[in-house]
Formats: sequence, C-alpha cells, structure tokens
Amino acid sequence: MEDLLQRKIRLLEQAEQAFRERRYADAIRLYEEGLSTFGDDPDLMWGLAQVEFTLSLEFPDAEDTHGHRAIHWLKEAIRIAPERPEYYFDLGDMLEHVTIDYEAAAQAYREALRLEPLYVPALMQLAALYGVPEDVVSLEEALSCCEKAVRLFPTRSLWLELERLYRYAGREADAQRATMNRLLTLRGRE
Repeated sequence: MEDLLQRKIRLLEQAEQAFRERRYADAIRLYEEGLSTFGDDPDLMWGLAQVEFTLSLEFPDAEDTHGHRAIHWLKEAIRIAPERPEYYFDLGDMLEHVTIDYEAAAQAYREALRLEPLYVPALMQLAALYGVPEDVVSLEEALSCCEKAVRLFPTRSLWLELERLYRYAGREADAQRATMNRLLTLRGRE
C-alpha cells in the first residue's frame, strides 16, 4: 500500500506536469484535491498560488481575481510555514504585480532576507524597487543589496543594475568598474 508521503509526491508531480502543460484547471483541481486529502499543507498552497498567479498574468481580469487568490494562498502557506524565505519572495513578487503595493512587497523581500540573508532573488528584487515613486527602498539599501547579489551571482544583468545604481549615487568610478565587469562576464550568465 502506498504511504502518505508517496501519495503526496505523486500528486505534486501530476499537478506540476499539468501546470507545465498549461492545463491550469487540472493543476488547481489536483492541488485542491491534495488539500482535501492531506489537510493544510504549505507546499500545496504554494502550488495553488503559483497557478493562480500565472493565470492572473496570462488571463487578467479587471478585479485580478486570480492574483488575489494567489496572494491568499501564499499568505496561508506563510501562516503554516513562516520559516520559508521563498514564500516571502514570491509574496513580494505577487504584491508588486497584483496590488502594486511596493511597500508591502519591499517588506516581504526584507523578511525573506531576514530568514536567508544571502537569498539572491530577494536581494535583486529589493534593489530593483529603488526609484519607484513610493520611495520604499533607499539608494543605500539598493546598493547594498545589489553589491551582495553580484558577489554571489555575477551576471551581466546584475552588473548592469549595479552600474545604474552607482550612477545614481554619483559614484562614476564604481559605475565604470561595474561596466567593465558586465562586459567581461561570460555571455551565458545573463
């Protein structure tokens, strides 16, 4: 007889396959079936959030119903597993795109970084919020995040962002070094 963990893994594989094949209704049905079978499970809730967020991007409606469902499911996953930095990162991404609440998105990225200080995606997204009209990230914070991210994962796009931030800060010599590093970074590391 198949144990509970094996059943959950099989269900997650089926839901992921449905999602990859863009059979979103099937993916949602499978994740919801998993919640009925296994109870409140943050991995299943995270999966539902991913499907709903994708639907909000691919098939937007005036109320952004899918986007708000995505945020709901991700907040539920965080309620159960608040130690997962990737959940906060995804929440920040969804808040940026669904509610356009840059302050809340910045807070979610900061929480991801509190849990995992070297979480490169959160470093990158927090730095990218510098310059939004709401002033949710200072230039100093953006520079700090981007410098850490580029040390951990030196891609051309990160060097370009660092170059941009150095120019805003009036640090022309640093901007030129960032330009040089961007040009010398291997093409495969975009």
